[in-house]
Amino acid sequence: MNEDYLWDRSGEPEPEIVRLEQLLGQLQLPEDRRRPLTPVASNKSQAWRGWKLAAAAVIVFGAAAALFLERIHTVGPVTSWQLSLAGSKPSAVHTGQIIETAASTQATIQSDLVGMVDIRPDTRLRVLSAPGGEQRLALDRGTIHAFIWAPPTNFVVDTPSARTVDLGCQYTLHVDSGGTGFLTVETGWVAFQWHNTESFIPAGAACTTRPGRGPDPPYFLDAPAALISAMARFESTGSSAALDSALSASRPRDALTLWHLLARTQGSQRAEVFDRFTALVILPPAVTREAILRGGPNAMDAAWDALQLGDTGWWRKWKRQW
Repeated sequence: MNEDYLWDRSGEPEPEIVRLEQLLGQLQLPEDRRRPLTPVASNKSQAWRGWKLAAAAVIVFGAAAALFLERIHTVGPVTSWQLSLAGSKPSAVHTGQIIETAASTQATIQSDLVGMVDIRPDTRLRVLSAPGGEQRLALDRGTIHAFIWAPPTNFVVDTPSARTVDLGCQYTLHVDSGGTGFLTVETGWVAFQWHNTESFIPAGAACTTRPGRGPDPPYFLDAPAALISAMARFESTGSSAALDSALSASRPRDALTLWHLLARTQGSQRAEVFDRFTALVILPPAVTREAILRGGPNAMDAAWDALQLGDTGWWRKWKRQW
């Protein structure tokens, strides 16, 4: 510890001391309510012993404050969620509340009607107002793990680059400092939606979503590394060479990715995707090359059904303008 900094603020401060000063600065009295302190020591040695006691008190207080001063702001009506912060007693969660965990703490919100959301360290989560029985959160940064038992589409999480719509599932969602999101689904389904761009992510799959562009095509977690890297290049550059690499690396199981690519390509690139898709999936006679190249919704639905991942009627039942 830098004793000179504690004595007269000279020298380099330690990061932990600076953090504690900033934390305690939020609690200080306004200047017009402060009283001058009477010196209790006449020399530096005595004062330093006092500083050590004060520093110990600050550290103890700071540790307690770090657990509970997570910038929880209450501004609206009570929701069905209950918040447990770093193992503390559950408390009510309000609409408009901001839950912000520190780098070494985490929290959980739970609702008997909705599900349970673990909020990992260094995460900023907002509780939004929503119509009817819908529950809506916004993940500005950090990581959450959601286990949802509410009916499909009743739980929605906004991110800076896409809306995450639960279709009855368990998933992990991470948003980095630049607003890019990454979703992995453990059970059930999740829909990523940004304007007219959608991705449907089943269990065992992942999807990236980017600011200003929305979600990429999803891929299964066991997909070949060559497919994943080529898809990343194609999404960022539109390169035909990257598309060719992705198509050549795809397996029958990766037709999930190719189906999403059909809606994100045009012209000769869409034709390439369709040709590879038909090599991996047995399509019904009604799904013609011409219909897919036109982007016909009925043909696209029938192509989806051929993936045997669930009939389109299931998720169209829940589809709406979220």
